[in-house]
Amino acid sequence: MRRSIIALLGLVALSTSACQKPDLAERKQRTEDQVCAQLRAVGQALDQVAALKPTSTVGEAAAADKALGTALEALQASEKKLEKLRLQSFQDQLKSFKGQVSQVTSNKKLTLEEAANELRTKAQPVIAARRQLSATVKCSEIPQPAAKP
Repeated sequence: MRRSIIALLGLVALSTSACQKPDLAERKQRTEDQVCAQLRAVGQALDQVAALKPTSTVGEAAAADKALGTALEALQASEKKLEKLRLQSFQDQLKSFKGQVSQVTSNKKLTLEEAANELRTKAQPVIAARRQLSATVKCSEIPQPAAKP
C-alpha cells in the first residue's frame, strides 16, 4: 500500500513537471528569438555608427550612440531572462528529485539496494537537465566514474 502511494506521488510529480516543460521550452524559444532580434538591432545600430562621416552632424552621432545604447540594454535584459529560464528548468527537476529522495528515504522498509534502484531511475531527468544546462553555457563535462553493477 505504501509503495503504491509513493509510486502514485512520483507519477504525479513527473506528470506535473512534464506538463510544465512545453511552457518553459516555449518561453525559452521566445526569449531566444528576442535575443536574436536584439542582436540584429545591435548590428543595425553599429551600422548606423559606422556610417557616420566627417560631414555628419553632432545630432546624427548622438542619435547613433543612443540607438546603440538602447539596443545593447535590451540585449542584456533578454540575455539575463534567457539564463534565468535555462536555470529554472534544472532547478525544477532538482526540486522534484529532492522530494522523491525524501519519499524514498522515509520508507524504512526498503533495503539500500531497493532505494538505490528507485532513486537511480528518478535521477535520470535531473542528470539530463544538468547536462542540457552545461551544454547551453558551454561547460566542459567532468568525467563520471564508471557505475558499479
